[in-house]
Amino acid sequence: MAKVSKRLLVLNAVLFQLVWFIAVQGNNLYALLALLFLLVVHFTLMKPDAQELRLILAVPVVGIVADTLIMNAGWIEYQSTDHFLIPIWLCVLWVAFATTLKHSMSWVFKTFWLPPLVGLLVVPFSYWAGIKLSGSQLLIPMERLLLLEGLVWAVLLTLIGHTTRKQEQSLC
Repeated sequence: MAKVSKRLLVLNAVLFQLVWFIAVQGNNLYALLALLFLLVVHFTLMKPDAQELRLILAVPVVGIVADTLIMNAGWIEYQSTDHFLIPIWLCVLWVAFATTLKHSMSWVFKTFWLPPLVGLLVVPFSYWAGIKLSGSQLLIPMERLLLLEGLVWAVLLTLIGHTTRKQEQSLC
């Protein structure tokens, strides 16, 4: 992966936040259109290498499976979801998130201790806000959701960080 300017890192973060905000409104079509825009910009400006492409493909699969398990465990009920898989707009968020891993979120993965800390203490509040904005419902107490999501994300971000560091070491 080529060195990316600070402006592109900021653009990467802003585009992710834009997709996040559009997606959590719960409209699948708008979420897909926002993701398409993000991907066109990302592939045009960031020029992802093979390792980043693997992350962009693998991370959403893991995340979608994790969120589907969480939904089917009865933690969260997403509005207008009456089937086994999480809504499309949430799948969109996973793809958009994956585009940040080697760019605007790369600072999180520089140490072994920061990914679990961010996963445990920061990410659950993004879920809480997304639940409120999407019209979804918590089926367990908020405190439990924040703790459980924090634990899930601590593990997920730790695994992503480990994978990212391992990929970078293989380049040397």
